[in-house]
Amino acid sequence: MTNTRAVGNAVQTNALAAAFPAELRSEVAVVTDLIRPSTATHPGSSVVVRGEPVNIPYRIHHDCDDTLLARLNEVQAAIYACMLTRHQDGHVRQRHIEHLVTLPEPWIAPFVVHLCGEYVVEILAVVDANLSSMDRRVYGVFFRENPTFLKRTHDRMVSYWDCYYRWLYKRKSDYVGFRVFEQFHEWRISA
Repeated sequence: MTNTRAVGNAVQTNALAAAFPAELRSEVAVVTDLIRPSTATHPGSSVVVRGEPVNIPYRIHHDCDDTLLARLNEVQAAIYACMLTRHQDGHVRQRHIEHLVTLPEPWIAPFVVHLCGEYVVEILAVVDANLSSMDRRVYGVFFRENPTFLKRTHDRMVSYWDCYYRWLYKRKSDYVGFRVFEQFHEWRISA
C-alpha cells in the first residue's frame, strides 16, 4: 500500500523544484523540506531560464512563515521568496517581491515578471519603483528567450487593467502596468 500523503508531498516538492534550474536542486530541497506541506495549483507557466526549461507554479498554498528566512542562506532565502511570490495571498506576494526585484539572478526574473501580469497594482508599483535598479541584461535575455510568456503576461496585465482599473486610469500612460511593460519591451530589444 502506498502512503498517499508521502506521494502527494513528493509531487508537490517536484512541482516546486521544477520552478528552478537544476543547479539549484539541493538548495530548493532544503527549502521544500522546511515548508511542507504546501500545495501547488494549476500547471503553471513554462519558461526558459538560460536555455533550461522551468515551470513556475500558478499558486502555492502554504502557511507563510517569514521567520524561516533567518534559518536560510542567501540563495535559499531568495528561493523561498520566489516560491512565496506564487502564494495565494496578494499581501504575501507583494512582501516577497520587494526582496527579489533588484536581485540579478536569472532564475528570479520569471517570478518577478509573472507578478506583473496580476491584478495587484501595488506589486506593479514595487516593480516600477525599482526598474532603474533591475539588471536589464538579465531581463533582456529572459524576454528574448520567452517572447510568448512576455506577451501572455502583458496581455493579462491589460486585461486586469481593463477590468479593475480602467475607470481610474483612463489613459494607458497613467497606469503603472503599461509603464513597466514598456520598459520590459525596451530591455528585450536593447539589453
